[in-house]
Amino acid sequence: HISGLIGSLSADVEEYVRLKTATMVLRKAIEQYRERNQGPVLDRAGHLFSVLTRGSFSGLRVEGLEGRTVLLGVRGDGKTVEVSGMSDGTCDQLYLALRVASLEHYFVSHEPMPFIVDDVLLSFDDERAASALSVLKEMSAKTQIVFFTHHRHLVELAKDAAKVSVVEIG
Repeated sequence: HISGLIGSLSADVEEYVRLKTATMVLRKAIEQYRERNQGPVLDRAGHLFSVLTRGSFSGLRVEGLEGRTVLLGVRGDGKTVEVSGMSDGTCDQLYLALRVASLEHYFVSHEPMPFIVDDVLLSFDDERAASALSVLKEMSAKTQIVFFTHHRHLVELAKDAAKVSVVEIG
């Protein structure tokens, strides 16, 4: 009976070692992919986040905290803020920074496609909205930007800050 247990245990140990090795190889491949692709996007998103928050944040960083990978906003003094600790407006600016950086990275090796945004600046104050409009204006050199809003003050900001063409519907 003991030889049967040893045989069973041996097979279980072999399976465990095989799965543990596969997990390590997969984690290594994921980390290599992340380093190769995340770095440039994260760097660009960090710069855009700084622009969009008008210097309230100086960049972005990814760290492992309590067994999970977390995106952090970095203040000028080096202190970090988790996304859960950011205001709704700052989270919207972070999302826009990540989206623009991801699209710019995509456009390096793919055909551009129109970027359509619908009232993305609602939670931005006027200064941050003007910065966002400038970022979108810069991006328009690479692709078509279609920006929808029904807020008159954003239309006026777009005309002033980004010197864009405005088409009013209805």
